[in-house]
Amino acid sequence: MAAPYIQGKHKDSEAQFAGLVVLAAVLLFPALFPEKIGWLSSLVPLPVFYCLINLGIKKGSIPVRNGILIATGAAVLFGSLPMLIFSLTLVPVGIAFSICVFNKKSPVATGFIAFWVLALSWLLYWSGLALLLQTNPYATLLVELDKGLSSGLMLYEDSAELAPETLESVRRAVELLRIYIPKILPAILLSALLTTVWLNLSLGNFLLKKKDTKLTPWPEYQEWKLPDPFVWLVVLSGVMFLLLPAPLSMLGLNGLIVCSTVYFFQGLAIAASLLNRWSVPRLIRVPIYALIFIQTYGIILLSFLGMIDVWADFRKLNQAVDKQNSSV
Repeated sequence: MAAPYIQGKHKDSEAQFAGLVVLAAVLLFPALFPEKIGWLSSLVPLPVFYCLINLGIKKGSIPVRNGILIATGAAVLFGSLPMLIFSLTLVPVGIAFSICVFNKKSPVATGFIAFWVLALSWLLYWSGLALLLQTNPYATLLVELDKGLSSGLMLYEDSAELAPETLESVRRAVELLRIYIPKILPAILLSALLTTVWLNLSLGNFLLKKKDTKLTPWPEYQEWKLPDPFVWLVVLSGVMFLLLPAPLSMLGLNGLIVCSTVYFFQGLAIAASLLNRWSVPRLIRVPIYALIFIQTYGIILLSFLGMIDVWADFRKLNQAVDKQNSSV
């Protein structure tokens, strides 16, 4: 009689230890080696989300708490606390994911809530850093980006292998970037927030469903769909960009970039659905996805595909909803 109970406790202990190790590693390693694997901190919400859903809030909070404490102690020991504090700003995103799952929120609603949680968390972090260092992080970022473009242009100019026509094209491209990056930087930052939330949300749902399909109430990623009225934000942004004077036109351009990012996520879900419908082997899907992410045209195409899905309904999700409503 006691054997299943003991086995259950043993499995929980193993899961807690694994969650602790993964979270501590994802928090600590980017803080120790920010130049090489600093990007790894963007995955901090994933182990938090997984532990809280797989083990439950009460048991899952134990490895989350202990992982944070271990990473903090090691970061203090190695003098890497400032970078760790930035990584800790992503922990609330994983908590927001789990709360939304327990409250049976949709994936889109969960992503929207987590986006605001991350935005607030980063706003507090960068505001505190600005007060502490008496600097403006946004202005500093603009200066560093401009310096990077100037340095890159100098490297091209010093290269004897480039033809004069090619070098002139590079100069024009860099000058355009120096003009437009300050104008579209808000959209770039918002898109980075959205991408961080989407990546952890989709990966978390995938891993949890691999563990047990009942752990989340959400469908597979290929069935995720934005609300149809969201397309009007694209229309409004396009009208502002094309018809209104600056600075409203730049506001419209930023809106178009953010909406394109969101519709890219939906376009990727459509691509996954079509590849699954056509029974494309997994080994062939990998280079297809790689080409999509490497080629700029692939990203633009998927964004457009995600937007026109409002009318085209490539995955026939609207028909499924209509049939369900008719049967009810």
